[in-house]
This record gives sequence, structure tokens and C-alpha cells, in this order.
Amino acid sequence: MTIPTEFNRVTFGLPIETFRVEAYIALDERLPVVTEFVLRLLRVCDRVSIPAFRDYFGFTDSEALSVVESLSRQGLIDLVDEDIQLSAFAIERFEEAGGDHPRFNKVELKKDTVTFDLISFTPLRSVAGELITDNIIKLNADDEILGQSKERARQAYRNRYPEIASMRDDLRDKSYGVHSVEDIESKRRSYLPIPVSFSIDQYCQVERRVDETFERIAPPDLVQFLNEQVTAIIPKTISLAVPGLEEFIETFDLKLMGQYLTGKKFDLAGYLADVHVSQHVKYPKGIDPFFGNIYLHGNVERVVSRIRDRREGKRRHGKLLTSLAWLAPDYELWGRGESFAKAVAEFTNVLKLSGNSDSPFLFANAEQGQENDVMAMFRVPFLNELHFSRPSINEGPLMAGRVELLLYPTAFMVAIYHLSPPGSNGLWIPIGFISTKPKHLDTAHKLIQSVMGRKRYGGRAKFSARDDRPKPSSFEEGCHFLQYSGLTYDSQGDDDTLG
Repeated sequence: MTIPTEFNRVTFGLPIETFRVEAYIALDERLPVVTEFVLRLLRVCDRVSIPAFRDYFGFTDSEALSVVESLSRQGLIDLVDEDIQLSAFAIERFEEAGGDHPRFNKVELKKDTVTFDLISFTPLRSVAGELITDNIIKLNADDEILGQSKERARQAYRNRYPEIASMRDDLRDKSYGVHSVEDIESKRRSYLPIPVSFSIDQYCQVERRVDETFERIAPPDLVQFLNEQVTAIIPKTISLAVPGLEEFIETFDLKLMGQYLTGKKFDLAGYLADVHVSQHVKYPKGIDPFFGNIYLHGNVERVVSRIRDRREGKRRHGKLLTSLAWLAPDYELWGRGESFAKAVAEFTNVLKLSGNSDSPFLFANAEQGQENDVMAMFRVPFLNELHFSRPSINEGPLMAGRVELLLYPTAFMVAIYHLSPPGSNGLWIPIGFISTKPKHLDTAHKLIQSVMGRKRYGGRAKFSARDDRPKPSSFEEGCHFLQYSGLTYDSQGDDDTLG
């Protein structure tokens, strides 16, 4: 069978370092005739004094010294006391040709900027301009490697120069190799974002896919390092039950989903086959199944389409202008990376329709004193409204922290339960529904209020020093758009399905 495979996408950060390099590069160009003649002469004579060299060519003292210094800078000759002789580099060029008449290459001092990963020191294309934040999961290099990065980069620049030259338009066709690295200086350390997709196959076994572009350029040991690091970061949870699922089903009155829950086991394969693939089993009108994290591209498109319809008033309801509420699950692999960032940007853009200043409001758990850590996890462009929920001493997270809610007030909502698949408890597979039914909208609204209201409200994150808004003292003050009661719906809203 074919099932909706991808359920999460996480961006990992590979540690990289950018260096400024000065090196003598051999170019595929002939040397000047005089220079090549001097080298052939030294090949025959082995070692010549500077006075003899001067007299042979009829140079003045200053002319002879200028020629000698130029050839020495290019690494073609060595100066020994008052004598000159071929350098090891020049001798190698003769020996490679198998005779006394090699085709010498021009050596020029080049200034370059190159980026290496800090694991295998593979040269990478420039990542200048990339905005790397703590929203990605950063991998770590060994301290020993970090301490030796300059010397390792020097060696890598020489040994892997053909790969480096292939990235440079001006050197791709005429670069011959590195004669010497004169100077190398670290400019900055950063992270290369690498998306990793998690999906399930037809047997509901988890599959992992690393970004194809990265796999194409990376050596096997680097790909292996990435996979090992990803495996190590997946939470080590052991759970034979489905904590919170029964409550999720009862809260939203999901009789259909409840048919696949037997004791502590949920038949994920059967549910996906019946509800998503064959669609022989369907939710009531006004409810559609939902699979995967909300921030995945296809799911974002579904949500954006519904928001746009309501804001533009294309349907019989008329225009509905409001902000968007998004309650995050309590899971360290949720919202980490570019998929989440793009989702926030798209939600923000569609909420700007009609010139209003509505925004997506993200709600996340944060113990007192941990707000900065949580803020770093979700720091992405366009997210200006991150509000914290402090877990109560006597109460755990809502539905074991596995519920995710998205509410466009009085229009539609998405409810997701994050299920641990058998054999992979550290990965959560999101299953749920999108609904326009008033009872579901009312339930989602009340759940968000229960999580964020009263003493559980932990305030709003301040992402920028330019944010001079006063700190809200309560959830009601910080999230005005959710302070409504006596919900009013279209008379036919209970049967509405917006696609």
C-alpha cells in the first residue's frame, strides 16, 4: 500500500569553519621564456653562484637580485648561501616529465576563502549569508579537532585543492595544484544546515533520509558521522503504552480513532491504511484526517488555504480576521529547523492579508528559569509571539505533552496526537484531524486556555531589544484575540468542510 510517509523533518547543524588562505597556486600557463630558460640552466648546472648567474645573463646586481627573489617567491628556486639551485618543487616537475624538457606551470600567490567541515575537512561551498540559530540541532566536533583546525585546514587545502578549484569559476579550467600554503587564518565557525527527513514505510517502520545534496558531496565517513550523531540525539524513551492517547480520543470524541486502540496498543498500520490510503473509513463531515507535523510543507499548504479563504471572505462566512494560536507538544525534535521556520513565515504572510497586523502565537512549555533555552529553540524570523506555559507542580503537561493544537478562532482547528511507533519510542509520529466543527473549536480553545491561563502563564518571550512592548501580566492581557466567549458560528458551520 502507499501511505503518507514523511512525518517529521529536523535540521541538524554540521560544525564548519571558514578560513582565509594565502597560497601559491600552480596555474596551467607557460612560464615566461627567460624564467623557463633559467630553470633549465639550473637543471643542467645543478648549482650556480649569484655572480656567475649575473654574468651569464649580463644582468646588473640589482637585476640579478630581482630575478632571484622573484623565482624564490614562486617556490621555483632555493637560495643556499650565495648559490641558487632548483627547489624540490621544480625538481619534481622535471622528474614528472621524465626528462629535461618539462612544461613548467606559472605559480601565483592567490588569496582564497574556503570552508571546511570540522569532521572530515571536506571543502564546502560558501554558506555566507545563512542565518544559523539555535532553532537547529547543533552537532559537536571533538575538542582535539577544534584545537588543530588550522593545521588540518592547511593540509586539506593542499590535498583537496582540485575539489576547491572546481567551485571557483576563475580556477576551474586552469588550476594545476598548490605549491605552498603561505598563510591561513580562521574567519569564523558556524554550522551547515542539513535537513533530515523521518518517514514510515508500508510496515510502519521508521526510515531516515539525509538531504540528497549533502550525501552527494560528503565522503562516507562524514555521512556516517551525521547518522551516528542523529541516532544519539533521538530521545531514549521506553514506553509500552500510548500516554495521553485515550484522553485525546475522549476529549475530541474521536470514535473512529478509538476503534484502532486496543488496551495499550494503537494499530497505526491499520489506521493509516483505512483512513488515509483506501479511505474506506471516513470521519464525519467537517472533519478530515491529518498526518505528520503541521509545519511540513503539504500540511502548511492546507492550513494556509483555509486561512486565506476566511480572511478573503471567499465563502459564505465572510471575512474573519484574527491571529493564529499554536500549542507545541513537549518534544525536543519538534519545530527544529527550516521546515518550522518556513511554516511560521507562510502563516505570518497569510495573516497579513487585508493589511492587518495579526500574527501566529506559539505556546510552549518552559520551566521557570528555562525560558531562554526554549526561546532559543524556537527563534526563527517572523515569530514575534512566543508565550510560555509553566507546568503545574501537581499536574503534568497536557495529555503527557503529546498533544499539538492549532486554532484559527471560530473557523477551524487542527488537533494532533504524537504517537510512539513500536521499536522507535524516541520518535513521535503525529496523527490527528482538522475540523470546522464548533465542538472541536470550543474544545481546542478551552484546552489552550487551561494550559496557558492563571498561574500557568509564564509570560512572553522578548526576541529583540527593540521590542518595547510592556510585559503582559496575564494570558488574557498577552493574547487578546483568544479572549472571547459565546462562540458564534455560521448556522451551517457544523457541517462545513473547507477541504
